[in-house]
Amino acid sequence: MRLFLFFIFINILIFLALEKPTFAQSYVADTLTINFSSGILKKFPSVLKTLDFRDENPRFVSVFEKKKFLFFPIDQIVLTPKPLTCYFENNLQLNTYPAYQLDIHDFYLHYNESWFNRSVKLNAYMGLSKIDARNDTTYLGIFYYEESKKFKKKNSIAYCYNNLWNRFASGFYSDLSVIVSDSVPNHQTTRYHFRKGQKAAKKNLYISTDVYYGYTFWGIDADIWFSEPEMAQKFKRNPRMFRYLNYGNRQSVGFSAKISLLNYRINDSWLFQNKHGFIFGFNKWNDVDEAKRTFEELFLFQYALSQRIVYNPLNKSGFIFGVGLMEEASYIIYNDPIFSVGVLFNCAYKF
Repeated sequence: MRLFLFFIFINILIFLALEKPTFAQSYVADTLTINFSSGILKKFPSVLKTLDFRDENPRFVSVFEKKKFLFFPIDQIVLTPKPLTCYFENNLQLNTYPAYQLDIHDFYLHYNESWFNRSVKLNAYMGLSKIDARNDTTYLGIFYYEESKKFKKKNSIAYCYNNLWNRFASGFYSDLSVIVSDSVPNHQTTRYHFRKGQKAAKKNLYISTDVYYGYTFWGIDADIWFSEPEMAQKFKRNPRMFRYLNYGNRQSVGFSAKISLLNYRINDSWLFQNKHGFIFGFNKWNDVDEAKRTFEELFLFQYALSQRIVYNPLNKSGFIFGVGLMEEASYIIYNDPIFSVGVLFNCAYKF
């Protein structure tokens, strides 16, 4: 028993260390300079001026932590050799009209590295205005981008950043060309990246409840998460979740700090969602043999899945409703694995 408690204690410490890497302070900051290509955006046929409203060094694009000598954490700061605005602007004469102004409110690259691969994720939102021959400015709207890509471990960090930048720049050039040609409603992709007339990025707060019913159980999930505006037909979010399940002979509560919620937008009103993740919990036994239950049977290890179709209008707040299925596989020490399937009813509010 003491050995088991010691094992649980060690695993909890490892979990906390993985969840909060800031326990180990970063001692030194290294700088990595990466030069993005600006060739794609230079082709834009109108004047494009750019202003940077970030509270950062004008050359800053990313920071991540790496280990030196396999132990010491060091902040790796990623900069461009020129201010970020230089990679968006073109060199046309300033007296050419109409001209356009791009306001960079956020532009950040998240770098992550595992044993077998590297990944980079880009988040950006930028306002767009039109300038006419009288130098009058008309605000058009705001761009949102959320791009991510995985790379092989053998690829250099510079290659990963440049590859994702080129992918973003190509898509942004295409979207920008559509916006200035006033054909936004007819472009399926651009409507996810551009919000006409919107001036600020708005995160939505979701508070969601799933009610489950199966042949031998019933239960409820409570989820909460902040969500960036939808920037693609497919996107992923990571709610925190609390779960309660009642199986007759036992009641279980569980939680997860990071559930994967995959979304696919069917149309402007409906979303398909696939939720899955590991849950750690505790059991309360109600059967007649409760006194014979061991301490180890207190713990619940569960992998949960659910698929649902929800009514969730694009770019609108309010109530959300959905139906679907849930599946779960549970393991309790000294017990056979448990597999359950049930129907679910979802109700949420998007602020």
